[in-house]
Amino acid sequence: MEQALIICDAPKGREFYEEILTKNGFEHIVVANDGEEGRRALIEGDFEVCIINAPLKNTNPIPLAKDIAMKNSCQVLLVVREEIFESTAEAVEDFGVMTLSKPIHRQAFWSALKLTKASAARMAIANSEIKRLQKALDEQKAIARAKCLLIEHKHLSEQEAHRFLEKQAMDRRVSRQLIAEDVISFYSEE
Repeated sequence: MEQALIICDAPKGREFYEEILTKNGFEHIVVANDGEEGRRALIEGDFEVCIINAPLKNTNPIPLAKDIAMKNSCQVLLVVREEIFESTAEAVEDFGVMTLSKPIHRQAFWSALKLTKASAARMAIANSEIKRLQKALDEQKAIARAKCLLIEHKHLSEQEAHRFLEKQAMDRRVSRQLIAEDVISFYSEE
């Protein structure tokens, strides 16, 4: 289920964004009237896209867009007046925020939305790979730590410690990481 957050204090703007998002498959749309309300919504939900319609009363949209982009995995679209488009885009582009200029046309917004969806999909793939690599790294760290403990406490060679972990994993039909964690736990209690 695709979810979107709209931070906009203009009723016509909210209506415009909601209509286009709904037509593009977003099933759950949350609307916030200001930056603080938007931040609270981000804590409570997981969104694929966040649209910030500037200007906002009581909220500077540039720091808000940067903050959301840095602390969340959602794609951020910042819509600003034409006069400040260049300076705003320059200020936020290094944070991965896409900036659009008003007046905004449906086709331009639709294209930008498609780009953010494609970007979000690529980020999801990258995040999945990062998690996989982190898990493999954690496993290798645990095995290396367990080997060190076996070498220190059982006076085994590195090869013997490796074979010990492998044999225990095969005999118990569990992963080497689980055996390594058991070894670490056992020697940490001493």
